Amino acid sequence: MVDHSAYLTSLHPDWPIIFKNPVHVQLVHNRATAAMTQREPLPPCCHALTPGRKCSSNPHFASELRKFGVSSKVDGVQRLASDLSAARAALQLESNTISKSVFQSPDDIPNYTRRLTQYLALVKGFTEFRQSTENNADAALQASVPVTDATAGAALRQPLVEDSGQTANSQSTAATATDCGGCLSFCRWQDALTGQTVYARSARQEYAHVLLACGILMMSDAKDKVDAILSERLSELDETQLKLAYQLLLHAAGVLEACLESMNFTPRSIGAEFADLGEKETEVQESVDDGGVVPDDDMMAKWREEQRQAQQDTQKKAVPDRNDTTKSNSTKPAASIAEEDLAMLKRVPDLADGRFPQLLAWIALAEAQELVVLRGVTREVVDYTLMAKLSVDISARYKGASSLSWMFYLTVSAELFPFLCPAECQKIASRLLSYSTSITAERIRLYCAYKEPYYQAISTYFQGAACMQTEDARNCVQAVANLKKAATLFEKVVPLEKSYEGKMAADKEEKERVTLLSAFFLRSQQIISRDLDIVTHRNDSVYYEPIPQPEAPCNALSLVKPTTLPAVTTSDLWRDGEVANCLKPTVVTASGDAVENHHQQQNSSPRKGCCSSCIIS
Repeated sequence: MVDHSAYLTSLHPDWPIIFKNPVHVQLVHNRATAAMTQREPLPPCCHALTPGRKCSSNPHFASELRKFGVSSKVDGVQRLASDLSAARAALQLESNTISKSVFQSPDDIPNYTRRLTQYLALVKGFTEFRQSTENNADAALQASVPVTDATAGAALRQPLVEDSGQTANSQSTAATATDCGGCLSFCRWQDALTGQTVYARSARQEYAHVLLACGILMMSDAKDKVDAILSERLSELDETQLKLAYQLLLHAAGVLEACLESMNFTPRSIGAEFADLGEKETEVQESVDDGGVVPDDDMMAKWREEQRQAQQDTQKKAVPDRNDTTKSNSTKPAASIAEEDLAMLKRVPDLADGRFPQLLAWIALAEAQELVVLRGVTREVVDYTLMAKLSVDISARYKGASSLSWMFYLTVSAELFPFLCPAECQKIASRLLSYSTSITAERIRLYCAYKEPYYQAISTYFQGAACMQTEDARNCVQAVANLKKAATLFEKVVPLEKSYEGKMAADKEEKERVTLLSAFFLRSQQIISRDLDIVTHRNDSVYYEPIPQPEAPCNALSLVKPTTLPAVTTSDLWRDGEVANCLKPTVVTASGDAVENHHQQQNSSPRKGCCSSCIIS
């Protein structure tokens, strides 16, 4: 029996006197042997990102919508404004409530999602195409009048004739005011990248702003819960909080993808396809019975077909319908109006080209998979092979996110970024965008830059740890090779992680999180070094085998996928006769944009508000 006297003496100096019974002595020896041979598994540094701050001021729906209301339907405007105010307040996106935790239990997530869809259903009613503006001349004339109802005296004081520039503007107003999207043009937001104040100039823009803000809120709440988990002992892992943070990240990814779809962008996916381990064997057997098709090839062919069909649908939506164009030569199709409306979002940094929502969606899924790895290494029996595959997928996700994060610095087409590595993106970063100096954008870039090689090293470590579980010469030397490679890869991560720490330390709100991040990162390095010393000493003292080449990276495996936001349909309130036509269709205009007429023509035309007897021929 191995002498554990030194270990027992460290527990208590008088251990021979205390344990006089041989049975007690044997029990202590067994516990000492287990304590000295049991290795602490490597907990991943699943430090979560602070995605920025996207909050809003409390909009005054009643007073603002009253400006666009029809005088005979004041009650309908009041009902609509009341429901909008209540639904918006339930989302808790205002700057004075955003610091509070919204999600305390698992039931809070579906409840919040339901409140989100209720508000979106109300906003969607503003974007419905008003058929009356095409078929009813009175409605078109009503849409062209000023926002505030003019009195009879004010109407008489207006000129009888107006120049052609004003006439063209009036005709354009009557032609393009086919919905009430422009009535919701007063909601004020704080941009997540620059911190500047921006306005949602229409209902479609408000729709996208709300989805992005809710996705950021979910990620921020998940970040706080992950910090609380990492601050406690991992042996006493809080399963409830871990699952809550995991579900928040999956729902955040779904909300952010819905934000992309609201701006007519198709969400992109990176990493491995989602694998349901519980149904994997059944799917393989069914595929073999049907025709012997390999499941991976079948899934890839199905994915390609879905992408091809989605691309065709997008092209069809971009082409206006012939029936719509032949109905009226002066009225633009609803799809064209929506495209012009959403084109204004290119001026909003955190919504421009859908890059920031897409980046956050990728990061949310990667962080959710990190929690899967954290849960896996804290179990009694650790499947290191599975952990290695999951870590490879995390590394791939952060690699794609790192490439996309450089797009805030580039003017390269978004079609190229999946094929560019971070080094290539950095080389061509010559033309900077106006918001490229954003602190949030720089922090996200450094975050993705260190996470990608970190999980590459961690995956290699897990491959070595899997070899350590089998005590023979071949697996021992293979573990030495894998752990040496992991240690080498980890050395390259250190300067990247220090750069990210420096950026966090410069932010007063992030400064407190640096200590926790540094402790977990250092612990990863120590455990890799410890296990490398163990297997190296074992080979040098027992096996004396030459060190082979390290194993190739294993195949990636994903256990995460976005939780899709439920389909949003127009609220039933808009079907009420009192509310349906309570607002005047309004043109969506960009703030600060003025069209100057440099060539004023001499010919004039009568003012639209005149009666037929006032027409001057």
